[in-house]
Formats: sequence, structure tokens, C-alpha cells
Amino acid sequence: MRTIVLLGVVAFMAAGCRTDDKPPRSAASRDSVVLGDSAAASRTDTTVPNGTVARVPAPSGARTAPNLVVRVLDVGQGDATLIENGGSRVLIDGGPDQTRFGHLLDSLNLNDSTIDVVVLTHLHADHLIGLRALFESKRHITVRFFFENKDPFTAANLKHLRDSINARVARGELVYRDTDDPCANGQPICTITMKGGAKIHIMRPMPSSSNPNNRSAPVKLVGSDSASLTMWLAGDAEQEEINWFLNTAQYDLHPGMRVKVLKADHHGSCNGITHAYLNALTPDYVVASVGAVNAYHHMHVQAKSLYRAHHDPWYRTDQNGTVTITTSTASPGKFAIGGQRPGTEKSGPSDARSIQAECNPIP
Repeated sequence: MRTIVLLGVVAFMAAGCRTDDKPPRSAASRDSVVLGDSAAASRTDTTVPNGTVARVPAPSGARTAPNLVVRVLDVGQGDATLIENGGSRVLIDGGPDQTRFGHLLDSLNLNDSTIDVVVLTHLHADHLIGLRALFESKRHITVRFFFENKDPFTAANLKHLRDSINARVARGELVYRDTDDPCANGQPICTITMKGGAKIHIMRPMPSSSNPNNRSAPVKLVGSDSASLTMWLAGDAEQEEINWFLNTAQYDLHPGMRVKVLKADHHGSCNGITHAYLNALTPDYVVASVGAVNAYHHMHVQAKSLYRAHHDPWYRTDQNGTVTITTSTASPGKFAIGGQRPGTEKSGPSDARSIQAECNPIP
């Protein structure tokens, strides 16, 4: 397993430890990245009584170690998760709407900034279209690494996204990786170390599935204080790929699947969950990224029942808004989680029981 290290001001490390101030033009032999020191965090997080995370200014003159902040963004019926740690940024998916995601980039002050790593878990529109906003020239957003499975696909939005990526590759501005070989070294796992010490494990998806959902690349987040926050995000992986994670890839053994927070597979669908999966993950909380009105009837009644049976309370973006998870070195071993609107285990207007065979019952 190889490691990409993100530590601060952009410098790419090649064999022989030479550094440069921009990405290499060919990344085939590049296995690690080093980025320099970042400024001290200027804000702290606190938890208010209803469970939502409130932002408060840091005390004047205070110096705090970089917090880990995860935002499961409210993008409607789709997925987008922003992870920030010590100045590094990792974005997993971008939701279904380029304009809506652009507004989120504006509200998060991400124009004229760097996104160190982007992971497109799989090639469905509700995960990829929003990512096109990253490449709008007016935003001046630098993307250092882009990971996706590079499967053939005919959708126009994917073609436009790939054209933007390849244009930056040609200019030597971006490293483009295939999630089937995420560190370009033949190994199934690529580990990214963020500036604040958090790690992102990007894993190879199940090979050769005809179902794009089952080509979702799983990602595991491990905080710098691993006792405080770990999180599993696996796109729209369905039961077939979940079984592959556990039985063939053995990701439950390495890098390990036990986590504090699960980003629900497939927007809370009952085909993205099994008893064995929850037994391997043992999450304290689940977060579903879902649209209030959707034709798929997410979250499915059977999925919610299984989460309840495993004592896994959930947040959901259609009812809670963007869900934010934070850690702080001031509170080791703890994390705060909450939405823009309070409450857990809510139902939405589209929720219904699924008639899919794999959900009746869920294995």
C-alpha cells in the first residue's frame, strides 16, 4: 500500500525526494505528495443542546490544532461529501446539479482555493454532474488529484467532465488516477494523509460489474485521533459489491471497516445494506444523502428498520440539511454531529417499502 501525504503548500515528491511547486506531468511513477504547513485554525466547533454543530469564532490569540470537519452536503437526490483537515480538502462526489453545487462552492468560500483530492465513486449522474462546477474558469479552483474508475460511458455530462480533467492533465496541473489502481502501483488501497494527520483510504471497487452502482469505490476516513472519528463512504454500492468487500477484498481486515459514522450506501436504499455489513461497520450514526422527493422511495422502510434493529440512528440531508461532523484536539476521543435542522431518525415524503427481491427480506 502506498501513501499520498498532504501537508501544506503544494509540492510534489518524486523518487529521489526532489520537490517541485506543481504536479508532475506524468504520475505513473509518483507515489506520494507532500504539501507544507498550514496556518492555525481560526474557528472552533461546539455542540449545542439540540445536537447541531454551531460555528463560533476562536478566542482572540488562541491557537488550536487543525480540526477534522466532514460535511455531507445537501445536494438533493445525490451524494457530495467535503472533508477538511488542517487545510487539506478532499471531495467525494458532487451531486446531481452543477448550478446547485456551484452555489455550495460559493457558500463554502471554495472559489480561488485548492481541492487536493476529488473522488468520483462511480459514474452515475447524481454523483458526477455537480463536479463540473469545479472546472468552471470563473471559480479558479485548483484540483490536484482526481480519482474515478474510468469505465466506458456514453453520458454527455461525463464526457464534459473528463474533457475538463484531461485538459488539466495535458497542462501538467492535475494527476488523474483510476480507482481500479488508485496509487498506480497495482495495489488495491491508496492512503492519503491530510495536513492535520487524518487519513483517507481509497479502495479498489469490485471489478467487472455490469451495474455501475457496484463499481463504487469505497473510501474510509480515519481521523488523526482515530479514537474520535472514523467514517465509511461507499457511493451506491449494493449488496453484491458489499459481499465482495467482505468476502473477496476483505476490506473488513484491511484497512478495516469498523467506523463511528456510515454514509448510507445508495441514499438509504434497502439494496445497499445487509446484516453482515452493519455487523462489520458497527456505526454509531448513519447519514443518508437523499432528496425529499425522489422516484426511488428512498429511504426505504426496510433499510430504516434494519438501522433501528442495529441501534444505528440516522441523519438525512433532505430533513436535516447539510450534516456536519467535527472533531477537535480539545476533546480527544469525541466528535460532534448534527444537521442544519435538528433531529434524528426522521422520515421523508418519498419513503416507502421496496418491492425488490433483495429487500424482502434483507439478508
